[in-house]
Amino acid sequence: MTGVFIGAFMAVRGVHSKLSTRARTERGASMVEYALLVGLIAVVAVVAVSLLGNSISNLFSNANTCVGSLTTTSC
Repeated sequence: MTGVFIGAFMAVRGVHSKLSTRARTERGASMVEYALLVGLIAVVAVVAVSLLGNSISNLFSNANTCVGSLTTTSC
């Protein structure tokens, strides 16, 4: 009976050792994944600003014109 418990303990200890080693080696991989994700978000933001930049600028320009001339009701 004691031999079974010792065998189970050694198996759990071996699995724990393998999992902790794997967790340490995959930290760098997850850091690379986060860096790629941040880079992708930055690229999407730059593309969105470049595509929508003129229309947003025109929108704010029109709003500025309307606010500047409150007597005009065409806005």
